[in-house]
Amino acid sequence: VAAGDVFGYLGPNGAGKTTTIRILLGLLKSDSGRLAVMGCDISRSETRRRIGFALDPDGLYDNMTAEENLKYYARIYGVPHAGRRIADLLGAMGLSDRAGDRVGTYSKGMRQRLALARAMTHDPDVLVLDEPTAGVDPSGQMEVRQIILDMARHRNKTVFLSSHNLDEVQRICNRIALIDRGEIKLYGE
Repeated sequence: VAAGDVFGYLGPNGAGKTTTIRILLGLLKSDSGRLAVMGCDISRSETRRRIGFALDPDGLYDNMTAEENLKYYARIYGVPHAGRRIADLLGAMGLSDRAGDRVGTYSKGMRQRLALARAMTHDPDVLVLDEPTAGVDPSGQMEVRQIILDMARHRNKTVFLSSHNLDEVQRICNRIALIDRGEIKLYGE
């Protein structure tokens, strides 16, 4: 995956997409091979800090507000001046007006946008998104896709996006890999 790509990791359910992502994030250990992000070994904590991610489940706390969720993650990542960063992210995600609402009241699309904001809290270089529009209604899917494109184009983020939705991948990705049963079957633009 090249810097600045919106890279689609495409395959049917059970193909190995989520397993690959878990290895990429250091949540699982690979059986063999070497994995690097931005040229650095993924086993190093400094490398992992350069990655933001949104998985399913989304890692958000239902009993906390959107703002409280982002403040919590900002503390974990040691984000300086977090208040301004959080306000900017909530604005970029179209959630400013619901910042004080408990996340448990959010729709699936709102949760996905907040999960993207959480992934961006520490301003990572690389975003890893596991099926970011799964379960989201069509208008919410369009919103999430646009946010992803904006992050890549205007915030210079590299995005690694897994999906089983070919239409979604065709709409926003400039490169893809097709995986089936743990093997890349196709790779290209």
